[in-house]
Amino acid sequence: MGLFNSLDVTIACPSCQAVARREVQFRYGAVWQYRYHLGDVLGWGRNDVGDPAASDVVVDAWLCECPSCDHEGRIALYVRQNVLVGVGSVEDLPQLAQLEWLSLPRGRPRP
Repeated sequence: MGLFNSLDVTIACPSCQAVARREVQFRYGAVWQYRYHLGDVLGWGRNDVGDPAASDVVVDAWLCECPSCDHEGRIALYVRQNVLVGVGSVEDLPQLAQLEWLSLPRGRPRP
């Protein structure tokens, strides 16, 4: 994957449902091993990936291993006006598999 940023979240594992703190790795914003939490504003200006002017974006990200069952896999990371607002399933976003990120159309449900 090369350089990426990380988001620390506490979520239920999609596989075993155990709630735990997990790392989500992603490439959007200034990509330089920055560490974020939900509600943080993305930085820009160094090794940028994406569009800082996009208002609603979903990013193809990687959910690191679950401490209970070792599950890991793709996850959607939602960004609204450069703020990290949530994570969710990639199942209803098949076009995301070919892209690192995409702008969401108006009216699309978001977390």
